[in-house]
Amino acid sequence: MTSLLQFARYRVEDSARDLLRKEISARVSETSLDSDLDDAILGGIGAYALRRHLPGDILQGSQVFTAAGSHALLLSNLPTQDFPATPVSGFADESELAVTNAIHLGMIRLLGCTPFAVSYENDGRLIRNVVPNPAASGTTSSWGADSEFFWHSDNPHQPFGPPGSDPRLYAPPYLTFFAIRNEERIPTEVAALDDVVVRLDEETQTVLRAPEFEVGAPDSNDGDTIGPLVKTPVLETGPDGRHRARYDRGTTVGLTPAAQQALERWREVLLDIPAADLVLRPGDFMIFDNLRVLHRRKAFTPHPNTTARWLRRCYAA
Repeated sequence: MTSLLQFARYRVEDSARDLLRKEISARVSETSLDSDLDDAILGGIGAYALRRHLPGDILQGSQVFTAAGSHALLLSNLPTQDFPATPVSGFADESELAVTNAIHLGMIRLLGCTPFAVSYENDGRLIRNVVPNPAASGTTSSWGADSEFFWHSDNPHQPFGPPGSDPRLYAPPYLTFFAIRNEERIPTEVAALDDVVVRLDEETQTVLRAPEFEVGAPDSNDGDTIGPLVKTPVLETGPDGRHRARYDRGTTVGLTPAAQQALERWREVLLDIPAADLVLRPGDFMIFDNLRVLHRRKAFTPHPNTTARWLRRCYAA
């Protein structure tokens, strides 16, 4: 069966990359810019330079990404900078990452999206450092490494938001990543929800659409600030007519025997789902639809703290 994953992939030529680096570096050097305080300025600087130097096909593909209903987009070979040691504590000096933040936030703006943070995760900061934090050992968290992160969507314990609503109150529509280092070559895997649904029988789909499940908060959330979503479906049809789902193996449970059986069938299908296996490299930017794409990361042994795997993640709507 052919995969239904719609994945747009582009690569920036070295000449355009170098022009982007030169222009953005010059503009952000004029002052100290912080991603949490100056996100609009950083996004404006990045978007302006990206529009000037990216070729037309990349600009067009980025601008129609959300409207076209694609699942994911990868743009490789964007500019990098001199990076500090990997912040395995989870937090970095954002002023040292102004070039990276301008590119990351500029791409989000180019895609017609708005970056946002949530109060119950990451100390309310806009950009999360996806790093192997020793304090998260043994947890299925974006700060973990030694536990497999099975197929899931981010913050599935939140309701789906209606169009035009405040995204901070709902499950994030999009996840974006900028890769800083990944010398361990650990892949990020993404799979289309459509590929799951077509492998499920109608009876299982009907039960998954019933409000017979409970979905709790993932380990990455701060404390017990938000309770589980109770009596909710796993699978729904959104206002656009497309499938959307909420799921985390560690926090999703069936409340009835039929729901438990349907969830087991769902998990069986996920064991053999077609997926894109991506080893993100420095300068790679990726975005995917968090409601229509499941993603995972297998357990791995990180490099020493200073050079350990480091991705930057930002929610977008």
